[in-house]
Amino acid sequence: VLATAVAFGALMSSCTDYLTIIPADVVVEENFWQTKDQVNGMLATSYLKLLSSDAVSKAIIWGEIRSDNMTFPPSYNTDIKNIVEANITDENSYCRWGVFYEAISNANLVLESAHKTLETDPDFSEGDLDVVMGEMYAMRALCHFYLLRTFRDIPMAMVPAVNDSELPDYKQVHPLEALEMIMNDLDIAENLVMSAGN
Repeated sequence: VLATAVAFGALMSSCTDYLTIIPADVVVEENFWQTKDQVNGMLATSYLKLLSSDAVSKAIIWGEIRSDNMTFPPSYNTDIKNIVEANITDENSYCRWGVFYEAISNANLVLESAHKTLETDPDFSEGDLDVVMGEMYAMRALCHFYLLRTFRDIPMAMVPAVNDSELPDYKQVHPLEALEMIMNDLDIAENLVMSAGN
């Protein structure tokens, strides 16, 4: 009986070890932020969010189309007509801000974790880190500005979301406070990029 119990225990132990081995082609937090290429990949992902047709069309509709630079027939699109007339409600198909918060979330991840790569990749220098951080601060500021300009009262996402089940409590702030936070991000971005260039 004792021998059976020991054998069963050993089997369960080895089974547990086997089940906790992470496949080599799966990227998790523990084996990410190891190389310069991984950091640059996250940087590229952030830009791709803003280059998507969803983000580009909304940036134009929220901004340029509300100016005097563009005109369209009154019957063109009811949702766009409402936006031009400052009748912006959550029923409007163009009033979905998810793609911009996705870019902000990605930028926040880089801002929090890119420094870890300095310890593992000698090709990733302090200057490289400064440029990456500067770009991500500027991107976060740009996205928040687009949202602030359109919706006025917005949640400011200043920390990364680890996963969907642990979303931070992003507080909605007064527009002037939001603008101050945006300007602070831009100041940090400028200092980081300028210092990297010297």
